[in-house]
Amino acid sequence: MQSDIIQLLVPYTVLSQKRREPFTREMEKAAIFCLAERERKKGGGIFSKQPVEEFAFIAKVCYPFWLVPLGETTLLLDGLNFASHTLTYKNIPDVETFLKNFERSSKTRETYMAFLTEYLNYFRAPESEIENIVDGLIVNPEFLNEFEGYLSNATQVDSPPSEMVVISPTIDEEEVKTIKKELQSLKNRLTEETNLLYKSMKCLNATTGDYIKALRGEIREIEEKLGAELGKKEETVRRKVEEVREKYDARITKISKDFEKQLYVLQQEKVKLEKKQKQLTDKIEHCEAEIKTAQITKDDVGEEKWKQELKKAKEQLAEVESELKETEKKIKEKESEKKIEVFNIKSECDAEISEIEKDLMEIEASRDAKIQIYKKEMEKLEELTSEIINKIDALVRLREASMVQFEKLGLKQKRRKCVRVHVPFYLACFRMRSEKRYAYFPPVEVNSIDASVKLKGVFGKTKIAQLLRPRSKAFNTLLNKLMILMEKNAVFRRGIDEAGAKLNVLRTKALREKIKEGLEQLRDEGWLSERELKTLRKELA
Repeated sequence: MQSDIIQLLVPYTVLSQKRREPFTREMEKAAIFCLAERERKKGGGIFSKQPVEEFAFIAKVCYPFWLVPLGETTLLLDGLNFASHTLTYKNIPDVETFLKNFERSSKTRETYMAFLTEYLNYFRAPESEIENIVDGLIVNPEFLNEFEGYLSNATQVDSPPSEMVVISPTIDEEEVKTIKKELQSLKNRLTEETNLLYKSMKCLNATTGDYIKALRGEIREIEEKLGAELGKKEETVRRKVEEVREKYDARITKISKDFEKQLYVLQQEKVKLEKKQKQLTDKIEHCEAEIKTAQITKDDVGEEKWKQELKKAKEQLAEVESELKETEKKIKEKESEKKIEVFNIKSECDAEISEIEKDLMEIEASRDAKIQIYKKEMEKLEELTSEIINKIDALVRLREASMVQFEKLGLKQKRRKCVRVHVPFYLACFRMRSEKRYAYFPPVEVNSIDASVKLKGVFGKTKIAQLLRPRSKAFNTLLNKLMILMEKNAVFRRGIDEAGAKLNVLRTKALREKIKEGLEQLRDEGWLSERELKTLRKELA
């Protein structure tokens, strides 16, 4: 190991909160021997005798892990590479290419507008994803939480004790550095892409804002320049228009007076005829009344006289009504003629005024047309910029979501150096003729004997199983995979068997005596009965 790699050793046992008594190494090995002995097949069988398993070895083995610093997080790698994690992130367009083209195309408003149009859909929602498989990376929250508990009791060592079997990691130091470098590079690239996306939005917003400001300035310049020209022109036009209006007003006044005189004569005639009509109508009514009176009085002469008068009056009334209709017709014709004449004069006036205002209208039309073009250009700039920025913003959110993945990849702790962590477990190998079988015992928490444990002893149940409580469920998943690897890989299995046999806790009489001491300590604490102790001592012998 090089000097920049720190090594930590996790204790196999830790004391529970309730336990105050010490737990010696002898007790640890004795407890494991008890559990392994329970696992060992003792033979038996009713119809056919089953062979008895023997201990090939019981050895303390160190499982390798790596702690790899990555920013504010520390990654946890499975040294045997049973675990892995796939980082996925969206494949977005090249932002640097966009910024280079932006810089080249934003020098004039015309090229900038063409650039926005061309890149309108450049940042559309990505459809493809990139997958990055990180060998050995453990991200399971339960495992990470349990591993933090391991680290709280770990101690720094130069190397694990010689009595332990140290499994060489499949992921070595150089590969750990490569993984760290690649992840840091990926993180930096995603961060850089996020920053470039933000920069793109800022550049677009600023450049569009500058061009819109310039367009507003041009609009003001047009309004000021043509406004001054219009002001001078309007004064001249106003005077000419007033002169024309006065001229045509005089014509309208003269014509109106002429028609009023003619209408006055006709109106007089109409009034006379209406009065005459009234007189004749009254006379007719009077004649009709007199005729009725003569008829009543039987005055035939008078009746005849009034009938002649009535006839004469009706004839006169018919003539008067005919003349009245003719006069009314002439009045209407004169009024229509007057309206036509006045309308024609006004049309002439409007035509002459339009001719006078023609130059003024051309200046106004030129001003309004230019302003309208600039306003439409402003709207187009804002519309294109807004649409592109919205698409970039959506990609920013995707990239930020990808960045959040890095915060969830490991332990919430900051480290400066890579650390190799040795997590011990016991491995028991049972031999039956040429066949071997393995059982593992993961790190444990040591309990204190209590009433419930004692009660089990009263009913004849073994109590030793209650002594050690596994500290991790998630770690068992890796140990199960290790067992599978040993079954499939003969070379790896042979290496473990050879190392386990050399460091077998049962290999010498002195080591077995230490286990016997541990068994007696367990008996004294109440975990074993005298009968169980006697049986276990016999097996050790």
